[in-house]
Amino acid sequence: MQDNNKATDFLEAIRLSELAQIEAILQATVPAGARVLEIGAGTGWQARELARRGYAVSAIDIPTSNHGKARIWPIIDFDGRHIPFPDAAFDIVYSSNVLEHVEDIATLNQEMARVLAAGGHAIHYVPTSAWRAWSLLAFYPALLRDVWRRLLRPRPTAPVAAGAPAAQPSGDAAPPRPLLAKVLRRVVPHAHGAQGTCFTELRRFSRAAWDRYFNDAGWALRSYRQNGMFLTGDMLLGAHLSTSRRQQLSPLLGCTAHLYVLQRQADRRKAQ
Repeated sequence: MQDNNKATDFLEAIRLSELAQIEAILQATVPAGARVLEIGAGTGWQARELARRGYAVSAIDIPTSNHGKARIWPIIDFDGRHIPFPDAAFDIVYSSNVLEHVEDIATLNQEMARVLAAGGHAIHYVPTSAWRAWSLLAFYPALLRDVWRRLLRPRPTAPVAAGAPAAQPSGDAAPPRPLLAKVLRRVVPHAHGAQGTCFTELRRFSRAAWDRYFNDAGWALRSYRQNGMFLTGDMLLGAHLSTSRRQQLSPLLGCTAHLYVLQRQADRRKAQ
C-alpha cells in the first residue's frame, strides 16, 4: 500500500509540473476564461484542473483509450479524426504526448486548425529523441523488474474440499501462462507511436523532425521549450527518483518532451 501511495504521489507531482508550464503559457497568451480544448484527455485530470483555474474547458478522447474507465471529468468520445465542435470554437487546442499516436494525423491537423478561433494557439507536448533512447536502454532492466515483482507476488489458492478429486490435466493444450505471455510480448521493444519502429523514432522524435512536421502541417512556431524533466517510458526508477532530481538531471541526460506553442501560419503572417 505504501508503494502505491508513493507511485500516486509521484505521478501527481509530474502532472503538477506539466500543469504549471501550461498555465504559465495560458496566462501569457489568452485572457482568463478562454476556451480550451484538450485532445486525448485521458482521465480528464488536467482538463479538470484547468477548469478549476477559470478556463472554459472541453475534452475529447477516443472511446478505446486506456484511461476510459478511470475518467474523472466529462470527456466526449470522438473517432480520432473529426473534432465534434464547430469552426472557431476555441482559443486554445492542447494535447500532451498524443500526436505521435494518431493514425490520421493530417486530418486531425486540419480539424485542429478549423476549430481554432482567429489568432488562436495550439499547445503540444511531444516526445523527444532523448526519451526514446533512454526508454530503449531501460527496456530490459524494467522487464526484469516486472518479472521479479510478478514472481514475488503471492498467488491466491482456492480451498479444496475434503475428499474432492484432484484436478486432472485436460487433453487440450494449456493456454500460455500470463507471465510467459507478457515476457514474449516484451522481448523486442515496440514503437511508442503510430508510425515506424522504436528505432526510427530516435529520429522522428528529434526537434528538427518535429519542426519540419509542424511547418509542413501549416503551423507557425510561436515559442518552444523543453519540459525539463528526465523520464523513461517504463518509469524504471519511478518514485525512487524525485521530480526535483529529475529536473536536475534533465540538462545532462535530456528531457522527456518538447513543448510547442503554435499558430496557424496564416494567423502568424497577419500578426506580423
